[in-house]
Amino acid sequence: MRRLILLLLAASLCIPVLAQAGPGKGKKRSVEEFYREASGTIATVEFIQEFLANGQKQQTRGFTDGVVITEEGLVLISGRVRFPQRGGSGRISRGSRPELSGFRLHFSDGRSHDAVLLSFEDDLNLGLLQITDPPATGMPHIRFRKKFKPKVGQSLRSLTLYSEDYARKPILAPVGINALLDTPQDVWSLSGASSQLLGAPLWDGRGRVVGVVAQVPMSPWAGRQVTPRLSGPVGLSYARFAEWIAEEAAKPRSEDQSDAAAGAQEQERRAWLGLMFGPLDSDLAAHLKISEGGGVIISRVVPSSPAEAAGLKPLDILVELDGQRIAVEKDADTNAFSQAIRGYEPGSKLSFTREEPGGERSSLTIVAAETPTSNLHAERRSDEFFEITVREVTLDTLLGHRLPPETPGVIVDGLTAAGWAGLSGMRVGGIIQRIAGHEVSDLDSFEAAMKIVREQKPAKVMFFVRSGRRTRFFVAEPDWSELKDTE
Repeated sequence: MRRLILLLLAASLCIPVLAQAGPGKGKKRSVEEFYREASGTIATVEFIQEFLANGQKQQTRGFTDGVVITEEGLVLISGRVRFPQRGGSGRISRGSRPELSGFRLHFSDGRSHDAVLLSFEDDLNLGLLQITDPPATGMPHIRFRKKFKPKVGQSLRSLTLYSEDYARKPILAPVGINALLDTPQDVWSLSGASSQLLGAPLWDGRGRVVGVVAQVPMSPWAGRQVTPRLSGPVGLSYARFAEWIAEEAAKPRSEDQSDAAAGAQEQERRAWLGLMFGPLDSDLAAHLKISEGGGVIISRVVPSSPAEAAGLKPLDILVELDGQRIAVEKDADTNAFSQAIRGYEPGSKLSFTREEPGGERSSLTIVAAETPTSNLHAERRSDEFFEITVREVTLDTLLGHRLPPETPGVIVDGLTAAGWAGLSGMRVGGIIQRIAGHEVSDLDSFEAAMKIVREQKPAKVMFFVRSGRRTRFFVAEPDWSELKDTE
């Protein structure tokens, strides 16, 4: 691997910033000096992705940014590396969820270190690596500003370290806080943050890291039990992921950490109730004559969920969990309640107190289920001849399409534009429910239908696809003489 080249930005961008020089003090630094000082903690992370696409195992080399966050060599990366990235051919950008291996970090001063994958945090869409060969003197690392109060209009800095070796230029971006988003997390809307900055640190004016650029998953229950009102790159405060980092840092590690890496992509077993909610603020509680102390208002109950089975309905108000007050009075409080639910094991009985307007109370018990399989962890299968990859239908997809849980089919997860399925006009995200007259309810029936089609070799193959509440037909006209090349 060639030595990475640290590029300095043009002199026209030499806006002064401040480097850390003790609490409350700072000394002016040019952008180049700031970049040079910070770059020792940022690495280009090289890794191998092996995934199934078009019926074949593919292996590509991927790159992302990583930032060293502890002296022992913990490295924070973006969770987007869990999805296939384009290889050299550029033919397909999606496939099965890849197995990740061969992590190696390259620093601008020529240092290189191997690393293994420790964990992904699905709620935050962040990942952690552990450098396996840190120097005895410790790794240069960033320091987080633990108590940071963001303000609208506040200026921050972010940077990446991609080099010309990877056909990418380093980025030092001035970003600003547009808005403090109305979510149960400490999340900020950013201006000037592109997707190339995902996983990159956010520095304040004195050189302290206050958070990272992230892209929070849109799953309705990615640990939050609520639907976040945000998309695209956002600022994620250190306070939001500090506990996860501390937990991972405290875990004992064996000499052979490959087992941890292999298991890091498995979906964590956690309790799930199937409800979405908002805070019960004091003004609303007073208006409804609800007792003081907080609570949650149910905004949606997922069909066929434990919450529905227990009789919970939208607009119900829950004020106690297992005899303790649910102290949720603003959006920022809801995360603690979500974490409390997640602390239960699937199968646990959660006892709630429901309060009606006027103060009348009743009790109900919800038996927690295991969190449904997410899009990320869904099983995928491919058909090599039609060059299409599909995955099982997951509940978060059905909720996104506003479809009932019993909706049959498989989701189009990836296809080659020049393949027979792609040429039919099909797009990623549709739900295939019938192929050439054969019903498709799951992955097995998909494979069975495709097998019959290959045996019968019709001149036209019709796919019945559902997207939201709309249905469409796509017709593929394969050249069956090419079939032998894929067998």
